[in-house]
Amino acid sequence: MIILDQPYVSPELLAYAAARQEPVLDNYMARACATGLKVQDRQALNLVPEARFAAMLQEGQEQNNASSAPPRLYTCSENSLSWVTEHCSLALAEATGKLKNKALTRELLRPLDTNYYYRRLNLAEMQALPFEAVRVPCILKPAVGFFSLGVYRISNEADWQAAKSDIAAEAQRWAEQYPQSVVDGNDWLLEEYIDGDEYAVDVYFDQDGQAVICNILRHEFTGDTDVSDRLYYTSAGIIENYLAEFEAWFNRVNAILGLRNFPAHVELRRTAAGRILPIEFNALRFAGWCSTDVSLFAWGFHSYGCFLEGQKPNWDEALKGKEGKLYTLMALNKPANCPPVHSFDYEALSRGFARVLCLRRNDYSRYGLFGFLFTETPEDQREELDRIASSDLLEFAVI
Repeated sequence: MIILDQPYVSPELLAYAAARQEPVLDNYMARACATGLKVQDRQALNLVPEARFAAMLQEGQEQNNASSAPPRLYTCSENSLSWVTEHCSLALAEATGKLKNKALTRELLRPLDTNYYYRRLNLAEMQALPFEAVRVPCILKPAVGFFSLGVYRISNEADWQAAKSDIAAEAQRWAEQYPQSVVDGNDWLLEEYIDGDEYAVDVYFDQDGQAVICNILRHEFTGDTDVSDRLYYTSAGIIENYLAEFEAWFNRVNAILGLRNFPAHVELRRTAAGRILPIEFNALRFAGWCSTDVSLFAWGFHSYGCFLEGQKPNWDEALKGKEGKLYTLMALNKPANCPPVHSFDYEALSRGFARVLCLRRNDYSRYGLFGFLFTETPEDQREELDRIASSDLLEFAVI
């Protein structure tokens, strides 16, 4: 079962849902997508009215009650979480709530690392907190957040004051772009900065609660102060090196959380010594803005298909012939304080890469990014990634 919602639904997800006739919640976004499919003479979506969709979820929960496994529900956007909370079973709503609020997740998973430091504050408390009370280096971010909005690394007093000023200026814009269930500007988390490599993992917990990883992406930054979502990549080496270790860690996590038939997009850090700590769990979906389709472009399978069909990736087959290649996902985010952009030269941007697998343009007048770019990059041509990671992208824009 699938819920489609703003801000974006990919053609790949639509084609998958239509081909399999997966039940899709009949909402505004799904109807708009269905109209587009009809215009292109493609198979229609299997739209299910809201009351029936909720009843199907409840019926599935009752059928699986003996194993405590809810029916498989996939949402492509966190905008759908409020609907889930209002219409789905208490068990599914509670499972979602465990992950969406980062402070609650930290508390639940404290037994895995009792030395991890974090502090929860409301907006007024955060704005009033003096720098002397802050343990640096640390990260400040919304306890309920999305897409690196409102994430700041704090190393000194200047960072602290700048973050508070920026939050005061940006809070209204965040509220206009996303519902409170996606980004809550009144609930903040100060937490320990982990000096390690960052990874984004699309994982689901099967009907027995066992972790199944559908992709691992390394999240790369240009420096210590960079907290953007610009560059992610996966490779055969990354999968081979971390698949077993991360699945074992997720099974330890789920021994506490108790999730069943549940997908999540998880960002974590791994230190050189092998300490793994979660940054955030995103409930009932994989990578946002349908960027989880990088698994299709890289490995040839739909990550959400693995979850909805209860299948494990055949990594031995998927990785064949992929040695020496990086499969990237780039969020073409606009720079801070970006002036109004009249046009963006996507063709010029694409010419800077050895092989573009997919380019998705975005309504940059409404959202804070120009789109998404997926590439296949030879490992010995990494300079094309380093260049785009440090660019503000305004070289491709007409201001």
